[in-house]
Amino acid sequence: MSVAHSVPLARPAVVSLPDRCPALRERPLQGATVVFDLDGTLVDTAPDLAGALNHCLVSVGLPETSLDSVRPDAGHGAKAMLTAAYRRAERRLGDLELVEQTARFLAYYGDHIAVASTLYPGARDTLQRMADVGATLAVCTNKTEALAIRLLRELGLADRFAAICGADTFIGRKPDPVHLSGTIALAGGRVDRAVMIGDTDTDIEAAKRLGLPSILLGFGYDADRTAREKATAVVSHFDEIDVALVERLIR
Repeated sequence: MSVAHSVPLARPAVVSLPDRCPALRERPLQGATVVFDLDGTLVDTAPDLAGALNHCLVSVGLPETSLDSVRPDAGHGAKAMLTAAYRRAERRLGDLELVEQTARFLAYYGDHIAVASTLYPGARDTLQRMADVGATLAVCTNKTEALAIRLLRELGLADRFAAICGADTFIGRKPDPVHLSGTIALAGGRVDRAVMIGDTDTDIEAAKRLGLPSILLGFGYDADRTAREKATAVVSHFDEIDVALVERLIR
C-alpha cells in the first residue's frame, strides 16, 4: 500500500514568486534603464529658449517672436530655432550669420538657463516612482551635455540620473541610435532592459532604430502624427507612466 498521495507534495507550488522573492515584488524594475529626453519632456524650457532667441533677433534689428511660435522648434536646437525665426521674419540667414547667432544664442541661454524653465506636472513624482522600484534613470538630449547638466543642476535634479548625455557626448546624436545606446551603457544598463521617453519623432525614431520600446508624451513640443504612429505608447500626462506600463513595455 502506498501513502504517497496523502503527502501534500504540491503545496509549495501555491507559494507565489513574489512571496518567495519579496525584492522582485518591491523592485520590479531593478536592472531596467528608463531614459528621458529633456526639452519638452522633463522640462518646459521654451520660455528661456525664447528669451535667448529674442536676444539674438533684437541684436540684428528683427522683431521678437512669440513663445507659441518657438515651441514646435524648441526641442531641435538653437540653429533650428534661429532658422525658423528668420524665415518668419522673411530675412535670409547666411551661413556666417548662423554661426555668429548660434554662438550668441548659446552664450545668452547658458547665463539664463533656468529663469523661467519648469518641470512638467508629475515629472518629479514619476522620477521618484521609477527610482523607488529599482529603475536606473538617464537623460539623452540633443542639448549639449554641459547645458543639460547645468539645467538639471539648477533644478536640483542632476543627482537623480546615472548618465546625462548630450548632442556632443558621442559621435552621433538622436535619432542616431549610438546616442541612445551610449547613454544606456554609461548608465550601466542594457539595451534589452530599457525604455525611451520623449516628446518628438527624434526620440521615438532613435528608440525604434535601437529596437527599444518608447513612450511619447503627447503634450510635448512636437508630438506629431509620425511620432504617435511609431511610439509604443502615448500618454497625455506623467501620471500615466506608472510602474505597470514601464514593466510591461520592457518585458
